[in-house]
Amino acid sequence: MRRIWRLRKIFIPQAVTVFILAAFIAGSPYVGTLMTAEATDQNSIGIILTTQITDKYGDQVTVKTNSQEFIGLEDLVAKAEAPAQEEQKLVPRPLKLDDSVVTALAKMDLTPDHIYRWIGEHPKTTLAEIEKMTPQLQAKVANVATFIRSTNKKLDAKTAWREAAALVHYCVKYNVSTELAVGVAKTESHFNPNLTSKAGARGVMQVMWKYHSGMLQAKGIAATKEHMYDPERGIEAGVLLLSRYIDAYGSVQKALSRYYGKMSNVYVRKVNNNMALLEKHSSNTGF
Repeated sequence: MRRIWRLRKIFIPQAVTVFILAAFIAGSPYVGTLMTAEATDQNSIGIILTTQITDKYGDQVTVKTNSQEFIGLEDLVAKAEAPAQEEQKLVPRPLKLDDSVVTALAKMDLTPDHIYRWIGEHPKTTLAEIEKMTPQLQAKVANVATFIRSTNKKLDAKTAWREAAALVHYCVKYNVSTELAVGVAKTESHFNPNLTSKAGARGVMQVMWKYHSGMLQAKGIAATKEHMYDPERGIEAGVLLLSRYIDAYGSVQKALSRYYGKMSNVYVRKVNNNMALLEKHSSNTGF
């Protein structure tokens, strides 16, 4: 009896720990685990685990360990907490999105979770600014995103939303009409961020790197000409140029001619026509 009484100090703590661990894992809706345990001494315990995790997006990840290892009790508790910590990383925080954005996403068979994932893929994206915008500006992003997709169906949804967010965000920043910037982007590239002209203009806004590299580098917008192919950097560069030209020449028509590189009524007319198409799209979508 004395020997059994002394053994309580060895086996009872391990048994309690295993019970708590099993209850913790079983209570998680995303983790299923089969476990056996064997106490070896008062400081370690052996476990065999087979774990199956289902993340918040419904994707199932199975992690199987079929070997026995002996670990300390503190490490055992840490292992029990690890799946829960991984699970938390998969849970998107609620996005404060206007109904217009949710509706526009749904039209593309998307959900707000897609924006969350894209923000994770591009931490500096202007998509992260959407929920900080007023409902009116969010509606403008939704409208521009759907307009871009209707104009260039080959463009993937993520790029369209990145471009839309960038157009609205940087037009506010540089005090340029979003409709004007969208009209220029459609005229210049049909929103294709990978386009290069024969003259060397690049990106969505077809910015001439050889003429503007110094300013763009000084502003921290782009370090190399390849950055013009990034949809958001390219848009910021183009919107900044429009802003400077409008301030310098005092009229949109003269600013557009300067942007194009020479006086051209044809170019100005194309931009105006594309602005009219955007307005018509806005009326049809209801955003």
